[in-house]
Amino acid sequence: MNHYKDETHQLVSDKIKAINNIKWIVSYDNVPEINALYNDCNKKEFSFKHTAYKARIGKEVLFFSDTLITPDTDDWNPLKFKLSRKKIEGIFCILKKEIVNNHANKKDNHRKI
Repeated sequence: MNHYKDETHQLVSDKIKAINNIKWIVSYDNVPEINALYNDCNKKEFSFKHTAYKARIGKEVLFFSDTLITPDTDDWNPLKFKLSRKKIEGIFCILKKEIVNNHANKKDNHRKI
């Protein structure tokens, strides 16, 4: 897998998957051992031309937190994916509404106490 020992990969996986308050992405070489550690996570597999040390096709996998919004299409490449300005603005509007609603709900809950 790499220079980590197997138990270190397990520890990293456990720590990352325990993160609940922020969105996260993990990138690894796409190997069965790593896929097994993150088998309960959303993922995207992809390939790219890797030129460090020796030219080869790199097989990678991205794992995502459950709260991370990923593209609404199966056939996207993380290296070539680009949202249109209109779609980005729409996402920011949705996020802004969520933030405002969460803030209002916290105020309401605080008043009830």
